[in-house]
Amino acid sequence: MGCGAKAPAAGTTPTTATDIAKKGPTIKISSKTFTEAELLGTLSLQYLKGRGYPVENKLGLGELAVIRPALTSGQIDLYWEYTGTGVINLMKHDPVFDEQESYKLIKEWDAKNNITWLDYAPLDDTNGIVVRADVAEKYQLKTVSDYVAQVKKGEHLKFVSFPEWDGRADGLSAFEKAYDFKMPKADIVDVAMGLNYDTLKANKGDLALAFTTEPRIVTDKLVMLVDDKKAFPVYNAAPVVRKEMVDAYPTLAADLKKLSSLLDTKTIIELNRQADVEKKSIEEVSTTFLQSKALLK
Repeated sequence: MGCGAKAPAAGTTPTTATDIAKKGPTIKISSKTFTEAELLGTLSLQYLKGRGYPVENKLGLGELAVIRPALTSGQIDLYWEYTGTGVINLMKHDPVFDEQESYKLIKEWDAKNNITWLDYAPLDDTNGIVVRADVAEKYQLKTVSDYVAQVKKGEHLKFVSFPEWDGRADGLSAFEKAYDFKMPKADIVDVAMGLNYDTLKANKGDLALAFTTEPRIVTDKLVMLVDDKKAFPVYNAAPVVRKEMVDAYPTLAADLKKLSSLLDTKTIIELNRQADVEKKSIEEVSTTFLQSKALLK
């Protein structure tokens, strides 16, 4: 029996590793406040608890300005962050478009802060361009380059965007540079974040900026254009943990990899859909998923 494992009571035989409580410091698990972040936090909390780790629920703490200082100060020990957020917002580095390069950069940079980035999930919650199905069919749009070709021909397709994105370094200007075109100002329809899908549904826009893991892409039957010139930085999600916890639990990284490896973009869209569209509780969505993958009894 490995160091740190608790011996079973006399007369009992643990059937799986999940029955063996681990001795060590309590892992305080947190998350940001949006659905996907709370799902990732809840999945980790339920899964690690089932694996015998002592955990404490500190989910839904706040966004980057709140949760990052909580991690570095030791108020929390683990939450999921996105590689692109780490590279751009924490490192103040230029956007990176290759997932391995992005992960390596932030992992090495944060190691000096005694913060460990564990293996990232395949899911990429970046920006993308979605199109109403009728518009995609009319103009035969499959890639972003197909859309740009229509703009260069003089077609006026209404592009639903957010003011924040229009002014960001990795936003509209980077997008235009990557695809070597200029989006006509008159074709931009700026809305508050979250209203992009309703604007398309009301036929007040033809295309929209979207997050690639948004469930309404599926429920509204929108077409996600292929970002064929890599205009959008990668945002793979990864568990970010204080080194003290990684040192205390040598099995933690491998255990969390079993979870993160299952979370691709298609999977997280479905989990987000169950929570946001079907209005299931995040706890129920998480439990059902973990049980379906035999990660929780």
